[in-house]
Amino acid sequence: MSQKNTSNHLFTAPAAVLVAGDLLVILSFVAIGRQSHALSTADLAADLLTALPFVTGWFVVAPWLGLYRAAVSTTPAQLLPRLALTWIVAVPVSHILRALLLQRPIPGGIPLTFVLVSLAYLGVVMLVWRLAYVWWANRAARSAQP
Repeated sequence: MSQKNTSNHLFTAPAAVLVAGDLLVILSFVAIGRQSHALSTADLAADLLTALPFVTGWFVVAPWLGLYRAAVSTTPAQLLPRLALTWIVAVPVSHILRALLLQRPIPGGIPLTFVLVSLAYLGVVMLVWRLAYVWWANRAARSAQP
């Protein structure tokens, strides 16, 4: 039996950690938003429907812009511009998807304050999460070296 080369696979264990972390950031935004509007976070179907455009927008844009590449996810100089670009593209895309899902007009059905709040929250929390990952991944790599 021949040994498979796993280095060419796009979805590695570190990428899975990054996807899970990004998903948690987006879901935290949804949970906080639903709570701030006195909506139940116990209604899983409503939570998922609320999260759907944001999750879709992020996970369509982020891989396309290379945000899950190993060199990008562990090097701040490569991460920061790609994260900023992903953030600035994915959040508006998510709002457009949300307006379409809710059958609201574009751009009139997309409240500017909601866009600004989502840009701020997702930008700051995603930046903190991703920089924490860079620190952890680089620390783990250094400790693995002999």
